[in-house]
Amino acid sequence: ENALKDYNKKQITMLNTLISMLIGQLSVGDRQKIMTICTIDVHNRDVVQKMILQKVENAQAFIWLSQLRHRWDEEKQHCFGNICDAQFLYAYEYLGNTPRLVITPL
Repeated sequence: ENALKDYNKKQITMLNTLISMLIGQLSVGDRQKIMTICTIDVHNRDVVQKMILQKVENAQAFIWLSQLRHRWDEEKQHCFGNICDAQFLYAYEYLGNTPRLVITPL
């Protein structure tokens, strides 16, 4: 529980840093990149806060398993995406630097 709370504090600090960057002078491309990172990081912060409120204590909790997680398999030399009990080979797709409006839960 303390690890999640400590990590949540770090997330908030990083978000505040990104927000102060957005207040400054940025190129259009850099502003779009930072806004996309902010959207993803706000979603991640919300997930961690839910895990704290639900007192998640292990990696088998549904709130954790229902998140898209990426992991590197050293033996296969590939990245995999996992969600619930599904595993997919990550194919290094690039969708471009597009703005995100929301991230929807499972």
